[in-house]
Amino acid sequence: MGGRSSPSRENNGEGSGSGGSSKERPRSFDEKTRLACWRKAAVVAGRHPERWRQDAVGNIVCRRFWSCHGCLCYEYDHIVPFSKGGESTVDNCQILQTRVNRSKSDKAWVDEAEMRGFSCDIKFTDKELDIIEMAAYGDVIRPGKQCRCQTVAEMLGQVKSKNRMAACELPDKNTT
Repeated sequence: MGGRSSPSRENNGEGSGSGGSSKERPRSFDEKTRLACWRKAAVVAGRHPERWRQDAVGNIVCRRFWSCHGCLCYEYDHIVPFSKGGESTVDNCQILQTRVNRSKSDKAWVDEAEMRGFSCDIKFTDKELDIIEMAAYGDVIRPGKQCRCQTVAEMLGQVKSKNRMAACELPDKNTT
């Protein structure tokens, strides 16, 4: 296997494809460049900027979902594949929803409208993003709301938490 749909962790889940040595065709970004690339991406209004960003075509992505296949997953992408200097720089890096990155492949200058067409067609509500954030991080931190997940023992009344952060209210299962 090892094709485009299953990148190995050796290349940090970024830019996959066939063959070539890493000296000839750099495929991955170092940690410093990934951090700078994340910070360069647009902030999602009303969400924690270290947890949530928008990719290059406006899709919301979650920092915890790097190199997976869901609609909130993302990969680091070379804007222009294999820059001349052989170095991976933040100027040549962008965040793309995984399915957009895989569809773009190693093509340079894919039209933004075409990339948007590869995107998941799901718009998440704040409540849905809160639930995802609770599952991924164990709490929600955003303007106007900071809360944490309760432990099972807390929910059963067996233990009182020493954590002063308020517990998140889970959505009622009877609500649509």
